[in-house]
Amino acid sequence: MLTLAQLPRLDELLQRLTEAAHARPLGEVRLTPEQELRVLPTSPLGLLGGGRPQLRIGLPLLMGLDGPQFAALLAREMHGLRRGSLASWMAHWRQRWHGLLAERLPPAPGPRATGWGLLLWHRLARVFLLRALVSERLNGPAADAWAARWTGATGQRILADALIARAVQARYLSQQFWPQVWAAARSERRPNAHPMRDLRVLMRQSLRHPEAPQWAQDALRTPAAADAPDFSLRVRVQALVEKLSPLTVPAVSAGEILLGQALPRLADALDSAWQTQQADTWLQRHQIWRQQAQWLDELNAADADGPLEKSEALFQGRLTQALGTPAEAAAAWRRVIDRHAAPAEARLGLARALLAGVPPVEPLTCQPELLPEQAEALRLLQTLADEGRASATYAETLAADPRWRVPAARLLIQQLSLREDFAALQAARVRLRALEDEAQAALTVLHDCQGEQKFLPGGLPTRVLRPVLALLQGEHAVGRAWHWRKTSTMAKGWALHLLVIERSRTLVQPDPQVWGPELARQLAEALPLDWCVIDLAHPEWKPLDRADLVQQFRADDAQCIHTGLARKA
Repeated sequence: MLTLAQLPRLDELLQRLTEAAHARPLGEVRLTPEQELRVLPTSPLGLLGGGRPQLRIGLPLLMGLDGPQFAALLAREMHGLRRGSLASWMAHWRQRWHGLLAERLPPAPGPRATGWGLLLWHRLARVFLLRALVSERLNGPAADAWAARWTGATGQRILADALIARAVQARYLSQQFWPQVWAAARSERRPNAHPMRDLRVLMRQSLRHPEAPQWAQDALRTPAAADAPDFSLRVRVQALVEKLSPLTVPAVSAGEILLGQALPRLADALDSAWQTQQADTWLQRHQIWRQQAQWLDELNAADADGPLEKSEALFQGRLTQALGTPAEAAAAWRRVIDRHAAPAEARLGLARALLAGVPPVEPLTCQPELLPEQAEALRLLQTLADEGRASATYAETLAADPRWRVPAARLLIQQLSLREDFAALQAARVRLRALEDEAQAALTVLHDCQGEQKFLPGGLPTRVLRPVLALLQGEHAVGRAWHWRKTSTMAKGWALHLLVIERSRTLVQPDPQVWGPELARQLAEALPLDWCVIDLAHPEWKPLDRADLVQQFRADDAQCIHTGLARKA
């Protein structure tokens, strides 16, 4: 929590904005390590509210913007605290109730009356919450306009630049900075990084990153989330300015202006708190890296004795890409391509490794000729995206795997955007939409468990299933698990991997409505395949007409990959 008496410039700015907006007085002002700037209502009296709102300021945001840009964004937030405004009142209570329910509402009502009461109240208040969200979004342009007027004569340009810079820096943090920070977990058991100290320089310089223009375009193309209180970035920026200005690096950051000499001390305090909070997660990441390194060593030793089979070779390529250098990953993927008729996943992995080992692609005007690695990567991506239209040779037919066409097309679009090859970019976007529709239709067919079903053995060796087995060992609710593979003549080339779970005898059991989808997401991260978790405790699998299908899942002990404390049949 910040003591405003020790930060006179920030205190003065907040007082000016409170008076100009006729806003309710703030309570606490907290400095956080996230890139955020928002006003949160407090609820000491539960659903009745009470308490002054809390202002949360992200130090990365302070260090990435200049003074006027940060002031414009802060004015936009303070506009929501106006007195006597129905829209502001509705937004305030929507945020309060939404936050309270997200914190306290159980996934499924338990024996406590509070759980049932909150669930019943949530259903009754849902209409108000949705209407309040629509009202808050419609009031957004007026809030932007007021913040721009308060900022000054060039307030519209300043606010637009601030919105773009914040979006670009958010992508820099998620795609560049934090992955580099967490990469140190490979060799260190404890976090020794000082991210806030490093960001004092890196946040401003991120606007000069080679991929910054691409991040800006990506942010402008991203639609607003369904539950977002604001319109999309493109709509907000177009309402402020007619033409975007180039990204410029601030000479002095807002943090240096508003925090002054306290900035180094506050950055060190946040770094210390971050190291303490992330210690357990850091150690878990370190153990995962060590485990993956052990798996890779075993696969390399087995490969030295003789060629690995296809699924193990692909697993070896994934581990090499995760743990090794781009050159090592490229060499591993080339071996898989040569030995196993060029699988689609290997070609996509090779393209990623080639692009990771060279500087980013530049526009045609700056780089008329691509580097050999860049040209090869784009050819691989284009070939993958075009597969399915026609296969000329038997080898191409064997290598075709429709699952990898969508990620290949997305990466191709990203590279063509950097290249500013607009003709090829338009064709690639049309192709991506067709591939996404095809993938959605195929997975819809495979997830349908009505009618006649075709189940095959999982077909993956134990060494490839190690990430899945490690995940299941940490899930105490899993008793027995069977691995099956489902195909369909209506989804040619696609396969859905089924993990059929019988619950254990543990007393604490997760909610079947939410546990299965979350576990499927974790499985896809551990082993990049299309997964579906069939939880036999789910009400969908309780009817008698599903008994034969459930018995079919359980019948083959050879497909049982995990055995824990299972319930007795």
